[in-house]
Amino acid sequence: MIDTPRYKELQALLATQTDEKSRVDTQLNIAEEVKNFEVDDAAQMANDIIKHSRTIAYPSGIGRGLCLKGFCNRLKGEYEAGIEVLNEALSIAKKTHDKNMEATALYYLGNIYRDLGDLANVFTHYEKALAINEELGEEYYQSVILSSISNLLYDLNDYDSALEYALKCLPIFERVHNVNSLLNIYNTLGNIYFKKESLGEALHYFEENLNRSEPETAAFVLAESGVGKVYYKMQDFAQANKFLAHALQEAEKLGNAEVQIICHFYLGRMSMDNENYRGAVKSLDAAYHLAGEYTRRHDMMSVHEMLSVLYDKMGDIPKAFHHLKSFEKLKEDIFKQATLNKLKNLQVRQETELAQKEKEVAERTAFLKHQFMANMSHEIRTPMNAIVGLTRLLLAKEPKPDQLRYLNAIQLSSNNLLVIINDILDLSKIEAGKIIIEHIDFSIHEVVQSVKDMLMVKVEEKKIELLLTVDPAIPKRLVGDPTRLNQVLINLAGNAVKFTDKGHVEIRLTLKKKEESKLWVDFDVIDTGIGIGAEYIDTIFDSFTQAGADTTRKFGGTGLGLTISKQLTGLLGGDITVTSILGTGTTFTCAIPLEEADVQEEAKKGSLLDTRSMERLNTLKILLVEDNEFNRMVAEDTLKEFIPGIRIQMAVNGQEAVDRLKKEMFDIVLMDIQMPVMDGVTATKAIRNTLPEPARSVRIIAMTANVLQEDVQEYFSIGMNAYVSKPFQADELLLKMDTVMDIVVPEGTVMASEAAPGASTAPALPPPVAVREEPPAKKERVMRQLPEHVTDMNFLKTFTSGNPEKQKKYVGMFLENAPKLLDSIDKAMVVKDYPAIKIAAHSLKPQLSYMGIKEDVSKIFLIEQSAGEAAHFDTLPDLVANLKHLCTKAFVELKNNN
Repeated sequence: MIDTPRYKELQALLATQTDEKSRVDTQLNIAEEVKNFEVDDAAQMANDIIKHSRTIAYPSGIGRGLCLKGFCNRLKGEYEAGIEVLNEALSIAKKTHDKNMEATALYYLGNIYRDLGDLANVFTHYEKALAINEELGEEYYQSVILSSISNLLYDLNDYDSALEYALKCLPIFERVHNVNSLLNIYNTLGNIYFKKESLGEALHYFEENLNRSEPETAAFVLAESGVGKVYYKMQDFAQANKFLAHALQEAEKLGNAEVQIICHFYLGRMSMDNENYRGAVKSLDAAYHLAGEYTRRHDMMSVHEMLSVLYDKMGDIPKAFHHLKSFEKLKEDIFKQATLNKLKNLQVRQETELAQKEKEVAERTAFLKHQFMANMSHEIRTPMNAIVGLTRLLLAKEPKPDQLRYLNAIQLSSNNLLVIINDILDLSKIEAGKIIIEHIDFSIHEVVQSVKDMLMVKVEEKKIELLLTVDPAIPKRLVGDPTRLNQVLINLAGNAVKFTDKGHVEIRLTLKKKEESKLWVDFDVIDTGIGIGAEYIDTIFDSFTQAGADTTRKFGGTGLGLTISKQLTGLLGGDITVTSILGTGTTFTCAIPLEEADVQEEAKKGSLLDTRSMERLNTLKILLVEDNEFNRMVAEDTLKEFIPGIRIQMAVNGQEAVDRLKKEMFDIVLMDIQMPVMDGVTATKAIRNTLPEPARSVRIIAMTANVLQEDVQEYFSIGMNAYVSKPFQADELLLKMDTVMDIVVPEGTVMASEAAPGASTAPALPPPVAVREEPPAKKERVMRQLPEHVTDMNFLKTFTSGNPEKQKKYVGMFLENAPKLLDSIDKAMVVKDYPAIKIAAHSLKPQLSYMGIKEDVSKIFLIEQSAGEAAHFDTLPDLVANLKHLCTKAFVELKNNN
């Protein structure tokens, strides 16, 4: 029971009051006192106050009640609910011009975003709240916010600056005798001195809080956990265990996640130091799951780091790699977010730098980097295969002029994206700064026209103009890197369109100088958009930077486009500058050196294959081994379009392919790599090592999204004859097929294309000869509520160009296949067959995408990844349950719409 003097005083005042609004104000003050002892009771009081204030039409009571409710939501870890009610309070404050309420709501929102690790939003909200309190002359509340900024600097590891701010606030809090503020600042000082290894000072402030706070309150158990972690650092494990264990017990009763995480974390570290690795895993896993449940990203980062050390000590290197990589990723994300706003307006000189990776860390993460890049290669290229292939097929269907325009834009965008993807996946080039700039003949008019085509949909949507102006003195054909030039112009012009709502965007090319065949061309991108403030001009090319937080929230984006453009312009030998007037417009100028091509008339492109080769391909019998039905459709339609006489049979996995080859002859096997039951690599090994001749020497072409150098080398080493990267180009596939058919066949062998239908012989080939190739360069919680509509039929309509028959076909395929895959996952969960779960989830993933079901709702990618990591097996039941619930809803929606 609450028995403080302040509480008694307020209760006595309430008993004397008759005015309803005055009673609400007093009840709010009582609830503010209660929240320090019983959060649930305070939250219920807030609900009652809000309800009553609505009845008597008292906006101030509603808004303050919402602020109190949001505060309680944060303490209970209910962050989404807290953000929602605090934004409602903020709206009321602005309507009623209540500056105090506005500052309070902003401050409480900043606290939630700090817990979530969203530092960009923390800076924004704290800055606004501080500005309001400075305007009101509220010294105390300014100090409250500055103490929170001290905590923020602590999060950013700038302990000296954090200490400076905390010590500035301390005398103000002591002067006003505000107990809660003193408890908070003492806890902050304890944490700062703890990190600075001043353990005596840290212990002093945590013990002060033990003496000042009431037992069985959040402040008391937080102080206990602080004392416990200091004793751990002092190597007094008996005292550390005493305080941490008791704090954990009380925090569990209070439902205080923060203290539970601290206690589990340091109990885990203590177990690890005592070589009790089983106990350490148990404690650290408990800390990790709590941090994940409440989305406390800083805590997740710390636990990942410690789990990496723990598993390294245990000799479990794969798990150590996983947690080290997760730690580095979270650290990079959090610290990069911090750079979005560097507290410029708060005059805090805080520069956050990610520590240089030591050689030992680089060696430990090398394997994980390769694994990640291989996964990314597959995940990006698989959907791109469908995009490129289906676009090509649609272009061949004699589309209408407006459709042709859009399809050409898709094709150009896809081709440019593939080039960029290849460089992203070329890890060694990126790390060494060795992106190769081409010097090839190209049409400057085609480059700028392609930029216009790619942006026209957005331009027309915004009802602005996109103008092209090319200096007639510039030769039609130049020598340079058209892909990189296109990328720079797309970034700049895309930005211009995004930030222009009225007027026009112009791409203007001007010949500035010419010396013999060398040219210097200015590429100006001019817009009449919102402009850039003078204070941002000098930093606009920095990574992850945009012109202010308002710009980031309104227009989105990563802030990487201009950085990439500047780097590419430099690689092209040029320079980029910007001039802008806020509210009037912006001009980016790229000065790039180019050369005049020797031949100004473009030669007509000839076919890559002669008539004889095309005739030979027309007679082939192919086995297409591919588990993804959409990819099978693209490959089959493409081949039949170019070589109508080709005979194609299908196998949905490697085992089925091996069985087919035992009974039937084929000229070429087009082999996917990642498949259920048996993958392409295993199937190829089985064909080469276990089948009799002539089946064992069948020509095999890998069709794969995994094109890292190590992967390609493996394909050749096991006996594959060639590979085609997904998404494939028709010419490339046909050329590879024709090339492998030139492998010498022993005399007397009958080819499948020459045999009578049904014949069972196959070519007896010598050991596979690799066709000369240029190898490519080098836990979260489940959503408890589903959206109102989980499928997106507009996505399917766009994908099929509005063809109702195709839409019906794809929906039917999904309704037939998805239940089978869900059943496979269910059965695999029962027997804990995690590889089977991973394969089924991988197969279901593209099908969900085609139905417009988003990953953040389905969590299908997370299921696939979790099934491949033993550390995350325990997350699968919830994830799979969510997936089944989602699919049930999706089936109903699709049946109703179909």
